[in-house]
Amino acid sequence: MDFFTLQRNLEEFGLEIFTLNDVVKITGQKKEVVITTLSRLVKQHKIFRLKTKYYSLRRIENKFQLQKLFSETYIGLHSALEYYGSTTQRFNNLDLIARNLLKTQSIENTEIHFHKVKNGLFFGFEKVRISNSDVFISNIEKTIIDCTYFSSKIYLADIDDFIKMNEEKINIELLDSYLRKIDSSVLNKRVGYLLEINNIHLHELRINNKYECLNINLSNAGMKNAKWKLIVNEDLANGKE
Repeated sequence: MDFFTLQRNLEEFGLEIFTLNDVVKITGQKKEVVITTLSRLVKQHKIFRLKTKYYSLRRIENKFQLQKLFSETYIGLHSALEYYGSTTQRFNNLDLIARNLLKTQSIENTEIHFHKVKNGLFFGFEKVRISNSDVFISNIEKTIIDCTYFSSKIYLADIDDFIKMNEEKINIELLDSYLRKIDSSVLNKRVGYLLEINNIHLHELRINNKYECLNINLSNAGMKNAKWKLIVNEDLANGKE
């Protein structure tokens, strides 16, 4: 199997990132033969090894493509905010929500950060096509929830900006169903409040009577919001309570 034949076959299947098994299926050759061929092409700098058994035809310029290398993950948090264009910041890392916590890895000059969630939170993502690669990313509704859930890592102001930018796109019924599925009182409080200050109102959600901080990273000094049982310790409402 020569390089140009491999390249043509991979492009016909729309595989810019491909696996060892992809090449075995496409060529019908034995795995041992394919391993030898791919190793030779890597040494010749005709293809690039991204990680064990994963390769690309070209240097990866769009970091979002790298999600394809990690099963049971999806793009989320800062990377989702960046994808949806709600931040002008460009990060050198890729945030992946994952079923299992993996060590930070560096691939193609991009640091991959993994953020583990319980199985009950691993949903709300969709497949998108980015630079000839199918990858998974949190939808708008789950991005709001995930960023609030991981608010120790995401500024609430960034979540607020995201809600403002996507106000017309947010599926309220879907977001409401997600929160009911997760059934977390503190998450309901924080998401409900962040939406409400943007004039987006959910159906009545389950919350307890314990007052909890809106921003877990700040002190507990702030006004109490009786409806959401929150200590509003960060001003996001521009004076509107």
